[in-house]
Amino acid sequence: MKALAKLVFRLLISLVYAAYRIEGVNALLLFMPAKMIVPTLRKYGATIGEGVQIHSPLLIHNAANDPPHYHHLQIGDHVYVGRDVLLDLKAPIRLCDYATLSMRCTLITHTDVGDRPPEWLALPPSAGAIMLKRGAYLGANVTVLQNVTIGERAVVGAGAVVTKDVPDRAVVGGIPAKPLSTRQPDSGTD
Repeated sequence: MKALAKLVFRLLISLVYAAYRIEGVNALLLFMPAKMIVPTLRKYGATIGEGVQIHSPLLIHNAANDPPHYHHLQIGDHVYVGRDVLLDLKAPIRLCDYATLSMRCTLITHTDVGDRPPEWLALPPSAGAIMLKRGAYLGANVTVLQNVTIGERAVVGAGAVVTKDVPDRAVVGGIPAKPLSTRQPDSGTD
């Protein structure tokens, strides 16, 4: 029965893509079974390692209009992405091995007020990559803005807004995120 369901879902993905292109696939990611998400992202251009878990709903914003649509998404091995995560793919997002995005995290790679009168453009359009290094951990409902790198084994507390790079092993929290402490190396694991 599972094999039949998988086949039906693959067919649905192909039909939706034929009709609505990548926006249709993005819509399916809102309720797609977790086991189907990684193969679907790979099919449409994401680079994803082994042992990755991604849960739905997954929200993708700014996938490329032309294939490979998800080419700005690079995920290493054993990465965990919780429910209700939003990934803005206007610029690259790289999640290195063992990174964790808890539920409702948001990664925003661009700023653009859209089609507005020129006098309203106090905030010029910009874009920049986001990277979570090996073992970085984002607590629930964290927002990471463009041009930010979260260091190896760093921890970002729930609800934080990260506007600047976070050093390796740092523990940060708040709005905007500020240093709280530094994690000590685990004996025998580094």
